[in-house]
Amino acid sequence: MSDSNTSSLPRAAQLEPDAAPAVAVLQQALQWQVIFWSGEATDRDRMRWQSWLAADPAHARAWAQVQRTDEQLQTLASPAAEVLRSADARRCKARRTVLGMAGLLAGAGIMGCGLRQTAQWQMMMADDHTGYGERRNIELADGTQVTLGSATAIDVCYSAQARQLLLRTGEIFIVTAPDSADRPFLVQTTRGSVQALGTRFNVRESGEQIQVAVQDGAVAIRPAGMNPGDVVRLDAGQQTCFDHTKVEAAEALQISATAWTRGLLVAERMRLEDFLVELGRYRSGVLRCDPAVRDLIVSGVYSLDDTDQSLRLLAQALPVQVQTVTRWWTIVGPRPMK
Repeated sequence: MSDSNTSSLPRAAQLEPDAAPAVAVLQQALQWQVIFWSGEATDRDRMRWQSWLAADPAHARAWAQVQRTDEQLQTLASPAAEVLRSADARRCKARRTVLGMAGLLAGAGIMGCGLRQTAQWQMMMADDHTGYGERRNIELADGTQVTLGSATAIDVCYSAQARQLLLRTGEIFIVTAPDSADRPFLVQTTRGSVQALGTRFNVRESGEQIQVAVQDGAVAIRPAGMNPGDVVRLDAGQQTCFDHTKVEAAEALQISATAWTRGLLVAERMRLEDFLVELGRYRSGVLRCDPAVRDLIVSGVYSLDDTDQSLRLLAQALPVQVQTVTRWWTIVGPRPMK
């Protein structure tokens, strides 16, 4: 790697057996690599990276594996080696060149571990993406406005026939603009497509399901496993979820569905465990819930821009305490009895 501050490994890691790092640890190593590839790593980032590296020999082994891949990338004669490092190289055509390196990465032992399916890989390869806790507004060529939520990655594919967004991971809120060529506007997901019918709507990739919420207008939902002619219309003031084969019954739109666009998490009688999962999407590191308190009920409006403050407010509202082992590991558990 080109950054001289990241060239050495702790001696303890060199003495450990050469065991294959777990996928989760490789994900963390790749996330650090992306930070350094961006060219925007700060001194604080480097200090955090050093702490992570020294915390566990498995971290150092994972980092070494990612570095071996990086060294191979640097030897490529094609411009693909620089595409992954350039903050400006986000266009589809250039990235398809990078995708041609799949065999090389597989040889390095990374692609075979399933990293192509991780959020980190999806963000690295996307046209536009956000980091954890980040929200960003972009305007597309036709004037359509898109808000990207935390850890979100999209590809923009406009053609003479259609306007398409590919939601790789995360969540987006879209305000579609009229199109002079009358091209349909589609959001493609892993489970199917959502076509805008002149609308403001939200789409979120959530594990096995896609969540859709419509503020204005309407959308047509087409699960990938259904017949092409089978579509489900969702109107303004409604929300639903769909998977590969079916669309669930529509429900009334909840304010919490789009509150994230204003930096808010609106909890309406949420289980604490579910609340912390949502809050954790906007926070780097691990946020855990002790099973002893997971069924406590949370209500209120909390900040997604300042998750530390939200945790402090949570500790005031419920009989819980927040324990921060490191900046990257936080546990919410029962408050000790006095």
